[in-house]
Amino acid sequence: MEQPKKLYLKPLAPYEDHLLSALAFFRTKRQTTTQARHCLSMYLRQSEQRIMSEVGFYAQMVGKDKYEFLELIYSNPDQAENLIEQATGVGVENTFDEK
Repeated sequence: MEQPKKLYLKPLAPYEDHLLSALAFFRTKRQTTTQARHCLSMYLRQSEQRIMSEVGFYAQMVGKDKYEFLELIYSNPDQAENLIEQATGVGVENTFDEK
């Protein structure tokens, strides 16, 4: 398994930045970057069922186990994209615009 990748985020909107600061303050005055990491981790864990349902849906289409496909998405997203496009005729790459 690969090592976790560094994550770089754009600054939060002012309201969310204030909320994060308050949450960090009330959690033993953690640094906001530490609190942000905890918030993201909590969100991902709470969303695991929804995320893994989608992973499982596409894994079935490409003939893989959902955990095997999750690892492929993590380690080689281009290959995962190609497998989805081959299986369905449509990829997910341009589904969501990052602009």
